[in-house]
Amino acid sequence: MQSFRPSHTAQAVALALLSLTGSATRSALGASSTPTLPEVLVISQTDLDEGSAETGYRTVTATAGPLGRIPLQDTPYSINVTPSALFENRAAHTVSDALKTNPTVATLMEPTGYSTLSRVMIRGFTAADQSDMRDGLVDRSFTYVPLENVERIEVLNGLSGFLYGFSSLGGSLNYVGKQPTEELMASAAVGRYGSGINYLHADAGGPIDAEGRWGFRVNAYGETGGGYIEGNEQERTLASAVLSYALTPDTLVRADVWHQELSMQGIQTYIGLAKGVPVPDASDFDPETQYGQDWTYNKSGKTLAGLSVESALTDALKLRTAYRYGEMWREYQFVGATLTDTRGNYSEKLTKSPRQVERTHAYYALMDAEFATGAIDHSLTFGFTGTSYVYTRGNDISLTLGDSNIDARVEYADPELVAGPTNVWYAQDFRNWVIGDRIEFSDAWSALIGVTRAGIRLHRWGEGSALSRSDYAQHQVTPSYALMFKPIPSVTTYASYIEGVTNGGSAPSGAANAYEILDPSVAEQYELGAKASLGGMELTAALFRIDQVNAYLDPSDNVYKQDGREVHEGIELTATGKLTDRLTLVGGFTLMNAEVTKAENDPSIEGKTPVNVPERQARLYLEYGLPQVAGLTLTGGLNYSGERPVDAANTDALDGATTVDLGLRYETRAGGRGLALNLNVSNVFDTDYWSYYRSGDGLLLGAPRLVALTAKVYL
Repeated sequence: MQSFRPSHTAQAVALALLSLTGSATRSALGASSTPTLPEVLVISQTDLDEGSAETGYRTVTATAGPLGRIPLQDTPYSINVTPSALFENRAAHTVSDALKTNPTVATLMEPTGYSTLSRVMIRGFTAADQSDMRDGLVDRSFTYVPLENVERIEVLNGLSGFLYGFSSLGGSLNYVGKQPTEELMASAAVGRYGSGINYLHADAGGPIDAEGRWGFRVNAYGETGGGYIEGNEQERTLASAVLSYALTPDTLVRADVWHQELSMQGIQTYIGLAKGVPVPDASDFDPETQYGQDWTYNKSGKTLAGLSVESALTDALKLRTAYRYGEMWREYQFVGATLTDTRGNYSEKLTKSPRQVERTHAYYALMDAEFATGAIDHSLTFGFTGTSYVYTRGNDISLTLGDSNIDARVEYADPELVAGPTNVWYAQDFRNWVIGDRIEFSDAWSALIGVTRAGIRLHRWGEGSALSRSDYAQHQVTPSYALMFKPIPSVTTYASYIEGVTNGGSAPSGAANAYEILDPSVAEQYELGAKASLGGMELTAALFRIDQVNAYLDPSDNVYKQDGREVHEGIELTATGKLTDRLTLVGGFTLMNAEVTKAENDPSIEGKTPVNVPERQARLYLEYGLPQVAGLTLTGGLNYSGERPVDAANTDALDGATTVDLGLRYETRAGGRGLALNLNVSNVFDTDYWSYYRSGDGLLLGAPRLVALTAKVYL
């Protein structure tokens, strides 16, 4: 068993954090009175209760882009919220694991692969990095996404052109960061996950001064050890801080900063398929075996720093503005395996990618106004949002290592390729002017009307590379209309129409036009939905139809291109909350019919299901508090993902897969402090399955049975 050796930086930050927290707690206990904090400054107890295990992980509010945080019942969109209490209790450390209980999300990329990216599909479309948000600001990321400083993950299903301008058409993810709390709090957790990765996490927050005008929240995290793939070693550290100041009772200023570093060696190998080789049975492979080489690696770092101001100028007028700067880098070398026959023989190709760097600026300035026109009430939001970034990289270097076999793996020496200089540059600028009005006709009837003028400017150029110089600029007006009806206060029905615009997909690394960004395109979505708060449950249902341009990797020339339209029609049902005082349920299902239409260049893909799209998926997560033992909770999950085509002609596909998770949670008090112990076992029956297929890269094996242990003390 490996020893737990957090980096010295992580240990120092964690110890300093706990020391500071202890001093602050003693000071607060010695004070003569509890400070009263301005409402805008901190997370209230109501906010903390929302999404807790005690409430069945129910959430009643979410961020709707520029509209801000509003009740889910008043939102004519399908939004699912996964609170930190849920993914922490399940010992989730990656985005795909955190969203495992969400039936509208399918895995697209796992961080165990060469890029360490986490990407998902929503309604059969990629929710790519330009659609990731953090506290309402675009958070582009080609590095590992940390969850330790995240309070909740909000998933918007479907198009979001009115809300976010140019964005991915499947949906968007908003990571809501942990904020200063109303009362002093602190916790420390130690645990082990992923077969052999040990970690330490410290979290503290609360008021700083007696008047409660200053607030803070800090998180420190460190992990080290080996994952389930043989030869894998990784180390990750994260330091995060938020400082808030109530300039006046109606004006809040908030600054935040965080930095993460990751080093991973022995990364997971994609299994590609040579022409004519069918998808093999996953049971022929061992997910713990390194089918590449253990000297492959990924190293990355990311820093974010931001400032925001919220001010109630009058009772009816509020200003919201924010800016964030981000800088990240990564470099890696990986081995791609290509099966050459049905006997397990494969070739190995090494690719070394020199350092890639991206610098991002994200911002918004919005005004909220409330007024009435006769008997009709209006909540009007208007302003602008924007994101700009510059991305640089050098050419990848590739070398064929030789042949191997899944039952007799060959170990090759690292040829120590030398990466070339930076010679490729991308610059993109997104600017959106938005206006939206939430109109209330009566207690039962309301509407939302919004329009965004989304603009994109793209400039890309290269020296000594295949990427030609090009410039692109486009503006597009994207409207959204919705009508809502509440037959009773706890039930909302709605019909909505929204358009979306995206800057085009990026060709995968294995394509002949690798990394090329395709032309922007416009899509439209129709949706009928219902939301209900019944007893202790939050229930949602949505019927949707999305029509967008089809992009795929053409096997005839290995070029990633656009041809025809993708039409996805389906239904989503979700349920979250308490069935009884002791029984919690989170889950639901998505059923879709996804097909390609109007294909002109390649009629053979007409009527086919788009690559990697599962038309069936379901999630069921249960918790039951045992009456015989106070504080002991049984947990279990059932996860199903349907068949996924691996080529545009649908000649082959990944089989559907079902996995089962089980766990125990025990909560008690020890020495006057709260204590939580968690045991989680994922993929209990050690099911062999393919996690997903990525065009240009290949297949990725699903994780085997894994055990995670966590002990958390509330200080």
